[in-house]
Amino acid sequence: MLGCCSTTTDEKPISRKQREFARREQEILAAAVSLFENPHWETVTVEQIAKKAEIGKGTVYKHFTCKDDIYANISTGFMTRILTAYRIHDERTEIIDAIKEIISTSFEMFLGNPAEARVSFYCKRGDFRERLTPELKAEFEMLDEQFTGYIGTILQKGINQGLLPNKPVEHLMMGLEATFDGAIGSIWNGDINCPQVEDQETYITIISEYMVAGLVGLKK
Repeated sequence: MLGCCSTTTDEKPISRKQREFARREQEILAAAVSLFENPHWETVTVEQIAKKAEIGKGTVYKHFTCKDDIYANISTGFMTRILTAYRIHDERTEIIDAIKEIISTSFEMFLGNPAEARVSFYCKRGDFRERLTPELKAEFEMLDEQFTGYIGTILQKGINQGLLPNKPVEHLMMGLEATFDGAIGSIWNGDINCPQVEDQETYITIISEYMVAGLVGLKK
C-alpha cells in the first residue's frame, strides 16, 4: 500500500524510485477499480488492468503476484477508509446516535464505492483469505480486529448504560453485519420489491431503523 512520504528522525527518506513505485502501484489499483465497475468484474484479467493503466502486463506483476493480491489491496484500502470515516465521529457521546452514524456511514461508503465494496465482499470469503500470503492475511486480521474493537467498544458502552441487551458483543455485531450485508445484496441485485418502498433512500432508512430497533428491542 502507498505509504506517507514524510519521515521521522528514525526513518530514512523515501527515494524517488520508491515514490514512483508506490505511485505506479496506486495507478494499477485505480485502473482495476475502474474496470471492476462492470457487473462481471471477476472476469477482468490482469492484461486488461495493465492496458487500462497503460503499462505492460509484466509491470503489474512487479507490484502484485496475482489478481488475488490486487483484490486484497483494494479491499484493505477500502476497509481502512471506512474505519477513518467512522472515527470522524469519535467525539459523539450518545451511544444510539453513534450506532446510527456507523450504519449510515457504512451504507454511504458501500453504495458510493460499489466496485471496491463488491471486491471487499468477495475478500471476506474464507477460501479467498486462505490463498493469500501471510503478510496479506495478517493485514486483514489486523483490520478485522480494528473493526471489532471500534464497534464492539461502542456496543459495550451501550450495554453498560442499559441501552442495549446484556448479550455477547459478538452476537450483536453478527446480527448487524448480517442485516447490513443482506440489505446491500438486495440493493445490488435490484430486489427491492416492496410496493410501500418508493426508492432506495427509503429502503435504507427502513433497514437502518430496523437495525437500531432490533438492537434495542433485544433487551426486553
